[in-house]
Amino acid sequence: MIRLGASSMFFHEYQPGEIFSALQTAGLDYVEFWMETPEFWMQGADPRNLLDLMQQFSSPKLLAMHAPIFDLNPCSFNPGVARLSIEYTCRCVEMMDSLGGGVVTIHPGKRTAKRPTGPLDRARLTAYLDAVGNAAFGTSVTVALENMPPAVNAQMVTPDAVRRILDEYSWLSFTWDYAHAVAAVPTDPFSFLSECGDRIVNIHASSGRAASMHTTLAGTEEGVSLLTELKRFGYSGLVTFELEDLNFGRRLGYEDKIGILAKETGWFSQLRSCGCIDEPAT
Repeated sequence: MIRLGASSMFFHEYQPGEIFSALQTAGLDYVEFWMETPEFWMQGADPRNLLDLMQQFSSPKLLAMHAPIFDLNPCSFNPGVARLSIEYTCRCVEMMDSLGGGVVTIHPGKRTAKRPTGPLDRARLTAYLDAVGNAAFGTSVTVALENMPPAVNAQMVTPDAVRRILDEYSWLSFTWDYAHAVAAVPTDPFSFLSECGDRIVNIHASSGRAASMHTTLAGTEEGVSLLTELKRFGYSGLVTFELEDLNFGRRLGYEDKIGILAKETGWFSQLRSCGCIDEPAT
């Protein structure tokens, strides 16, 4: 059965308890909690705080986390940055395991310079995945690599690139970012489903249009297309609303954000029934 959730980073400036409360009010099933959520990160990133919230809130459940990425890059030329990227991702895996398990989404890293990637970048990615795979082995954590938006120094942008890495690492799963896919393959973003769909465990759902990247899908042509293709594919995993509040063209308050998520939840809620949907109305 598909479950609907949202990224904690939509509530960038709020306390973890306020984030859980907002998602509960919006009717969501789970939270994808970023380890870098500022008020959590700056207070020591203590998993006991999340455990307290999990006991306080029966919904949303904490079913997913996102490993740190903002100041980190596992493919950095700087060996210290690369080591820290591995260390913090492994800590995120350990944290998710200590909280009962779930999906941890990771990024593949990028070349430090804005130049095309090469063998050294791939070697660094290999070292990263080997370390993260060792950390996840024997735990209740599913590690899922995310596809990236197009950039000269980016990795894992196209379906074939993702498929190759999934074939190489049998333990690795896939977080499909729909917005990134639309930006990378505008003529057929759903080629990711046909080529990599057997490994998808989480979908980041938001708009991929350049003028409104990572904003809402409810009632849009993009949203209709996504719902229709998920019906055809028979997807039954997590669907995470990953929204960027700064891209909405106005300042959003706490109640505004709850209302936006409630609308997305209501529009996508038909997915919950059986992992498939009726033809959506626009």
